[in-house]
Amino acid sequence: MPVPKEFTRAAVAAASEDIDAPYRTFVTSTEPYHSLMQANPWLRPPKRGEPLTWGEGKYYDTTVARKHPYWKDKQLPTPTKDIHQLRRDFHQWGYCLIDEATSPEQTKILHDRVSDQAAAERELGIAYLMEAQQHVWALVNKGEVFVRCMSHDPSAVQAGPLIEQLLDEALGPGWTHLSFISNVSYPGCHPQGMHLDQSLAAPYLMLEAPLLVNTIYILQDVNEANGGTLIIPGSHKLYVEGGGKFGEVPPAINLEAPAGTIMLKDGRVLHGGAANRSDELRYIITNSVVRPFIRQQESFHLTIRPDVLKHASDKFLWRCGFQATSTRSMVEGYGYFGNGRVGDPNGSIVQARIAMDEGRYQRVGELSMADLDGQLEALTLAQIQNEHETTRDYARATGQRINEEQ
Repeated sequence: MPVPKEFTRAAVAAASEDIDAPYRTFVTSTEPYHSLMQANPWLRPPKRGEPLTWGEGKYYDTTVARKHPYWKDKQLPTPTKDIHQLRRDFHQWGYCLIDEATSPEQTKILHDRVSDQAAAERELGIAYLMEAQQHVWALVNKGEVFVRCMSHDPSAVQAGPLIEQLLDEALGPGWTHLSFISNVSYPGCHPQGMHLDQSLAAPYLMLEAPLLVNTIYILQDVNEANGGTLIIPGSHKLYVEGGGKFGEVPPAINLEAPAGTIMLKDGRVLHGGAANRSDELRYIITNSVVRPFIRQQESFHLTIRPDVLKHASDKFLWRCGFQATSTRSMVEGYGYFGNGRVGDPNGSIVQARIAMDEGRYQRVGELSMADLDGQLEALTLAQIQNEHETTRDYARATGQRINEEQ
């Protein structure tokens, strides 16, 4: 039987020319960057191989706030342990600085582990090197200390309880990890283009609160010389106030902070990696966390090493997305009855991942009532359901009743 002509590619293409598609203009607007670059040409990032120019007002040719003529008299965030001040800074400026968030001992452990890992990846030729930075991905597998950081264990990050409180307030208590990487700026590196990490949801406006917050571990003193992160304070409000477009924005500054500081940064803030004008490598680590409906940048379900999973706490698994609900992360339907809370057995999909690692996961394929002998015992889904789902007896009884009625 021929396919109706209205369904052919040619007919669909002809019927879609010069039409007023209700959402097309919005979803193809390339905002927020189209209006940002149009209103602020000085923000254009240097092209690959293009030399950096100084003294011409480029966004990367800047300094720290206390030296900047535009910003020096404004009360921008400085490192503090006062949670009330941290809340005010985060809301007003889009970032706050937690003083001594990692102790000197904790900071050294993190710095030594990151620098050694980064060097080894460069030596093996597997490093992710760009003109702006080296990125060390999947820190979750590259040191037990990073697992503790992801759980905000005070043994690895002494300000962990305070950080979790502020993240819960900004994102709600169900947030998950987007990624956990190290950003290594090397001498002579290019700056990144100024960007919003939350542009992963662009061009949609997010007025009420962020979807993403960065937790940035500062592992050595940073300033305008060694590539302190470029940031435009208060810029988290400008895209929204512009109704989905940027106008002129204030100049960028370099972050200035001592080693051991942690910066919490709203995902809507304009920022970027800075040029490192020193002779030394500059290390930070960035833990991005998001509302749980956001797709993770690092696929933790696939990435995390089996030995890390087998020893992981319920909290760690929860934060890495191993708690399924009816709206996310199900495996063959398992997790539909999950409530998304820490340790809920109805949504603990780590059991499926462990079975896959061990080579014993048998998926449900085509089934027929004519050939069911031995099928149930072979299905890993059935085993996990019976061991963990608290609703399994109801489901089995209801399914049997429906079959009997047919």
